[in-house]
Amino acid sequence: MDRRTACLHQANAFREKALADPEHHDQWIDEAIKWLERAMEASCHAVTTMAADDVPEAAPEAMAPHPRVVTRQ
Repeated sequence: MDRRTACLHQANAFREKALADPEHHDQWIDEAIKWLERAMEASCHAVTTMAADDVPEAAPEAMAPHPRVVTRQ
């Protein structure tokens, strides 16, 4: 299981706790939000690789605004 999926499962568990425990509802929702934020961070760190011969001619210009894109030659 990847990190994003694990974080989403954890967030869901805290949402279920919030429903089951109305007395501490806000506390469990806060925890769920933290895990959702972690899941979003994990999805931002995805990596895509491709062979240099598969990169189209316009690719370097198209990828310029994305600082996390790395190509190998």
